[in-house]
Amino acid sequence: MKKILIVEDEFELAENLKDILQVIGYEVSAIISNGRDVLLNLEIEQPDLIIMDILIIGNLDGIDLAYKIKDTYEIPIVFLTGYTDKAFLDRISNILYEGYLLKPFTLDRLRSSLYLAFKEFDKKKQSNTKHLTLKIWDKGFLVPVPTNEITHLEADGLYTKVHTLTKPYTVRDILKDVATQLPSDKFIRIHKSFIVNTDHIVGFNSKELNVGLKIIPIRRGFYKELKKIIISE
Repeated sequence: MKKILIVEDEFELAENLKDILQVIGYEVSAIISNGRDVLLNLEIEQPDLIIMDILIIGNLDGIDLAYKIKDTYEIPIVFLTGYTDKAFLDRISNILYEGYLLKPFTLDRLRSSLYLAFKEFDKKKQSNTKHLTLKIWDKGFLVPVPTNEITHLEADGLYTKVHTLTKPYTVRDILKDVATQLPSDKFIRIHKSFIVNTDHIVGFNSKELNVGLKIIPIRRGFYKELKKIIISE
């Protein structure tokens, strides 16, 4: 049974929410009304999910508290609030969270919000761990090559050359298919024959970029898009 921590300073609402959660198959690990006690509680026990009211008592509101929690723990958070103020929404949009529930809410809305929150969180965890290494056959051995050590990939007919910080590898697969095994937020296709790891770009202009000592051409019209990607990192 999944455990849920309720962070809410309205006692009656928190107790009602606890009863509902228990009815739909969850265990409530605690009800806490302020950020300080939440952080102390998390040092002892981590729930499977936190339902976080935005306006709580104490120096930290729910959004500031969520930032602190996400810095230390991997716990999905569903925000709970009766406010739709743009200022709140703008602040929430800058943090990783898994759900948003408006008061008053129905049983079905609560149930579906929690289901989607857990599903979204699991998807994020899978995407974060899925692409840590690229498995490459090299001289009869399967080698797990860390993706952060890959500088760029180069199409070579039906093969792909994978260039790393230490040595190159040749993969018996086309560039497009190899790319699906890499984190899409780090590896971008800048030319029909090249994919680069943005962490290893040391300089670029409108026609080419430098990855280490390698100069790679940029496809026509891609310079502005590349500039946005690099600046946003």
